[in-house]
Amino acid sequence: MSKRDFAIYALGSPTQVMESQHFELLVDMIVNAKRHLPAGKPFHLFGAGHPSLFSFLVALGCDLFDSAAYALYARTGRYITAEGTVLLEDMEEFPCPCEACRRGTPPEVRRLRPPERERLLSQHNLHACFSELRKIREEIRKGRLWDLLDLRAQAHPALRKCLNRIAHYSDLIERYTPIAKPRGIFYFGSSSDQRPELVRYRTRIRTSRPARSKYVLLLPGRWRRPYREDPRYRQVVDRAKDMEQLAVCFYTVPFGPVPLELDETYPVAQTESLDPMNIDIYRSRASLVRDFVRKLSPRGIFMVREGRYGGLVSREISKLLPASRIVSVPGKRLKPDRLLKLIQTKMA
Repeated sequence: MSKRDFAIYALGSPTQVMESQHFELLVDMIVNAKRHLPAGKPFHLFGAGHPSLFSFLVALGCDLFDSAAYALYARTGRYITAEGTVLLEDMEEFPCPCEACRRGTPPEVRRLRPPERERLLSQHNLHACFSELRKIREEIRKGRLWDLLDLRAQAHPALRKCLNRIAHYSDLIERYTPIAKPRGIFYFGSSSDQRPELVRYRTRIRTSRPARSKYVLLLPGRWRRPYREDPRYRQVVDRAKDMEQLAVCFYTVPFGPVPLELDETYPVAQTESLDPMNIDIYRSRASLVRDFVRKLSPRGIFMVREGRYGGLVSREISKLLPASRIVSVPGKRLKPDRLLKLIQTKMA
């Protein structure tokens, strides 16, 4: 089909796959179709009518949908929301402010004649579909579609599986993700690790060839972006950045190693994050830091050790050089002047 110059290409119809909530299979179907079709042509998915899936489908490259689900659901008394479906008989209040929902409470709507009840539910269900599409377009404009996927995945285990399967193709999605976006990104822990911006950063750090440096200063990157603005280390960074043969690098939870030169680039300085206190995340990031420092081929390493993550980084760094060439200072006892004097003495 890719050899035929159609205005629109379509995948149809995976309705049974969606109805049985085999969303992992649906993701594979879409990805395999998209891989063989012209990237610039619109892609239509038949039978996609529930808004809880829309954001996932758009992230995979679906541009158009069609479905009678809004009316079919109304016929059986089902009320559609962006998070799922609710039976009208189980509701006491409508959470939606659309015109159809303002006409009465669920008990009042249940007492209506079937044709009128079906008409009101159809109107609301259609409103829910278009409302979700408007939200998706707005999130795309803000560069936060992945954040919406993460939010929607909380609504049902099947949707979480869907996002996990999408993450399996993160390398492919990364190719079509803008280098920079109007707004920063959020890091929530392991659920955010496969978002394309982080995949891109890790890939480029792994494949980078930084200039070698005789010494490396490793600082925690934890509470403020850009990391150099952390008041605990600002004095150290301001002095250290002008020292020849000394490379300054932060070890961070979202990104792993962040060289001072990348500290103000996107998305490093524009990422809001939390520390998930996850030992597996700490270990994976500590390995990234070790591999990056190895590329610098340093003669000596200075490190400010902070928390459990800092301990793991210190352990990995110890594999690179003899203990006599590594100076590790606990963050709680850090005195900037003393650290700077120690660095100058060792480098002299």
